Amino acid sequence: MAGQFSISGRSHYEASRQSRVFDKGRLCVKEDCEVTLSKYNPSDKCYLHSPKKAGRVRGHKNPLEDN
Repeated sequence: MAGQFSISGRSHYEASRQSRVFDKGRLCVKEDCEVTLSKYNPSDKCYLHSPKKAGRVRGHKNPLEDN
C-alpha cells in the first residue's frame, strides 16, 4: 500500500522579495525607555509605547442583520 502513492515537492522555498530592514541600534523615542528596536520594526517606538491597532477582521458578519 505504501508504494502506490508518492509525494514530491521542494525542500527549500525562496522568498519572492527581501524583507524591509531599518537601521540597527535604534532606540524607542519615549523618554526613559531604553528598548532597542528590531531592525524589522518600521516604527520609532517599541511595542509598549506604540499605539495599539486592531487586527484585520476577515469574514465578519453582523449577527443582528438578517442575511
